[in-house]
Amino acid sequence: MSQVGIIGAGSIGLLIASYLAEQHSVTLYTRQTTGHEIKIIRDNQVSRPVEVRPLEQFESQDLVFVTTKSYDIKSVMPYLTNGKMPVMFLQNGMGHVKEAEQVPQALFGIVEHGAMRTGQYAVRHTGMGRIRYGRVPVAMFEATPLQFEYVPDIAQVMLTKLFMNAVINPLTAYYRITNGQLLEAPYAEKAHGIFEELRNVFPEHPISYEEIEQVIRRTALNRSSMLQDIEQGRQTEIEPIVGFVLEHAVNPTPLLTFYFNQIKSQEKRGDSM
Repeated sequence: MSQVGIIGAGSIGLLIASYLAEQHSVTLYTRQTTGHEIKIIRDNQVSRPVEVRPLEQFESQDLVFVTTKSYDIKSVMPYLTNGKMPVMFLQNGMGHVKEAEQVPQALFGIVEHGAMRTGQYAVRHTGMGRIRYGRVPVAMFEATPLQFEYVPDIAQVMLTKLFMNAVINPLTAYYRITNGQLLEAPYAEKAHGIFEELRNVFPEHPISYEEIEQVIRRTALNRSSMLQDIEQGRQTEIEPIVGFVLEHAVNPTPLLTFYFNQIKSQEKRGDSM
């Protein structure tokens, strides 16, 4: 049995905690808590006990997951940079990578499961997928329903996910539409235009627009995380997704720049429906 720490009690943090608690000792670290023991409700099933502690009481673990939003990475770094434990970062976009590199044993992963938080310590597993990660294989992942999959070149996997997020999230958030509506006029043309701008920024990345369309079809009824953030008046992850692309752009990116500025403007107003 290993000691596993999870920083962040959102949908992904709760999902991972509920599964790993079956075989390991799991501690969930959050900012708004006092030390106590809880059981996570996942799809009406009760997990084994999980300890919850404030982040200020963070202790070294055998493995740590960081499941916070990208914009929270900087605030958790002081707890991670001095230890020798492996730390897996599971954020959208790639804006967090440079900051996370300060961790001696930083791992990076992409979550392909669907999860929805339904209570403080309750989560619904809405879609079975996998968690692809890279840098160093971790043996303790071999026997878990979360289907961890080691890939040698995680940077390419992250860049593919960045393309998908950069096409889907800003458009669905700005127009307040579901993913599937990006296949219809007038949004399909805008989505394809954003893809072409992404290809101009990362011309050597092997991805086709058909791959993105497949994801849109598969998640047609979904409301993107960025759309949900806008509707709830929360900060979005536009910076680590589109902001990262704009930082690497050499040629003009009028569409990406427009939607980046529009989403940032809506964040400042705290727009919600």
